[in-house]
Amino acid sequence: MAYVGLARPVVARYSEEGGERKYSDGIRYAKAIKILIDPHYEDVSDYNDINDTDEVKEFAYADITLKTSDTPEAAETMMFGHEVSGGTVISRGMDRSGYVGLGARIRVIENGRARYVALWIHKAKFEDGSQEYETKDNSFVYKTPTTEGKAILDITGEWRTKKTFNTAKEADAWIDATAGIEREV
Repeated sequence: MAYVGLARPVVARYSEEGGERKYSDGIRYAKAIKILIDPHYEDVSDYNDINDTDEVKEFAYADITLKTSDTPEAAETMMFGHEVSGGTVISRGMDRSGYVGLGARIRVIENGRARYVALWIHKAKFEDGSQEYETKDNSFVYKTPTTEGKAILDITGEWRTKKTFNTAKEADAWIDATAGIEREV
């Protein structure tokens, strides 16, 4: 299987109600450039006996780096707690990031056939990432915003879901339904 494309990042506000995870206020983030998901595991082996050789590891968290064409205003409030008003974004020292779910569609080629993987990170918290601006003589140098965060286990003990579909439309519909985005007519 070869991963050949990334599209349609989506974020939605995460909450916990009655022992279940809920998502609301889902938005399409921006054009996807790159998502890096780096899971980390901790050793929870039982070392009661010196001869024990079974190493047991559990998911601890995943570092996430999201590069997109832009950071939408709705995400500034939902993800970072910034104040947004009439095209102005104000970042304050007391802003607090909120938990979100993060989804994206990935195109894969499997046995010469295109399929689509819908990826959903259940619970993550992001911080403003690096922002770099540059001019190069008489031409532009394109830079993209980087948002960095950490995924953790949600209330159900899960952190990621991947589901494969035959069409991009099916994958997008699953992601939108998960994020609480109404389908466009």
